[in-house]
Amino acid sequence: MKCEFCGNEFSNKTSLNSHQKTAKYCLELRNEQVTTLYSCEHCKKGFTKPFHLQRHQEICKTIDANTLLNLKSIEHENIELKNEQIIYKKEIENMRIAYEKKLSLKDRIIKKIRLECEKKLSEQKLIIEEQKIIIKEFQDDQRKQNKDLTDRIQSMAEKAIAKPSTLNQNTTNQIINNMMPITDAHLQEHVQNLNPVHVQNGASGYAKYALEFPLKDMIVCTDFQRRSCKYKDENGNVVSDPEMTKITKRLFSAIKERNEELINEYSSELQAKWRAMNDSGNQDMDEEESAIFSSQTNQTLEFALEVLSQKRQASEMADGMRPDLFYGFVRELAAGCYKSEK
Repeated sequence: MKCEFCGNEFSNKTSLNSHQKTAKYCLELRNEQVTTLYSCEHCKKGFTKPFHLQRHQEICKTIDANTLLNLKSIEHENIELKNEQIIYKKEIENMRIAYEKKLSLKDRIIKKIRLECEKKLSEQKLIIEEQKIIIKEFQDDQRKQNKDLTDRIQSMAEKAIAKPSTLNQNTTNQIINNMMPITDAHLQEHVQNLNPVHVQNGASGYAKYALEFPLKDMIVCTDFQRRSCKYKDENGNVVSDPEMTKITKRLFSAIKERNEELINEYSSELQAKWRAMNDSGNQDMDEEESAIFSSQTNQTLEFALEVLSQKRQASEMADGMRPDLFYGFVRELAAGCYKSEK
């Protein structure tokens, strides 16, 4: 059954009537005065039912002692809580100090690593700059040597071309008669005079070697434009050598092993420089420095490839073939041994 005032439900009419007569909140909803038939002898608090009074008195009788115990317990708990707070604050402070120490140590480590990195980068840049200087000096030296030799040969060629291209027969015979025969043994004797500079200068270097050592005063160019020359063979017979094909084959056959040895050494040196430059890398370079670095490494590699090509062509000349190196060599050899009419 449901109370029409507060909405609570009850199992029977008796319970509903009791509720409506004694329930304070229900009476207050109806604005009716609550009649307290029972009161507590300790606190004078009123109740509408005896069992409510009885339940209250069980608590009210011991409230003073329990309150005291509770207050003491609360005070003790507060003291413990304060002590825990103090300990906690100390732990927090210790953790803060330890954390600041770790941060300080980390900052020192980072600073040390940064300084070491900066030092290594500085050393790397210094190495790259030194390599640039070495390569530049090497290139400048090569250009200077090539220019000096080219100018010398050009001057000799111009003088030769400005005069009659053939010699007076008597003059030619007189020069040839005074020459010593060119023997294979004589060519072999001078092989050790072939040095890295001769090899590095290509056709000009080989011509310079021939004119200064094995063919010095032993060959004469009788017609510069046709590259025709004369010399004595090992039997003392005068040999006419159009285009200098025979003497070129003999000369390069004699120097073949020595030439390959020097070229291999020079090629290995260039390749080592190229690898060293690439191993050093181009890190931390700006765009301009990176372009210069790439250009220098490419030039070094090109030098190495050109030298290997020169090795092949020199070997072909020893077999009587005529690669590009042949024409440069005979032109400069002819210019060097040309004798004008006196």
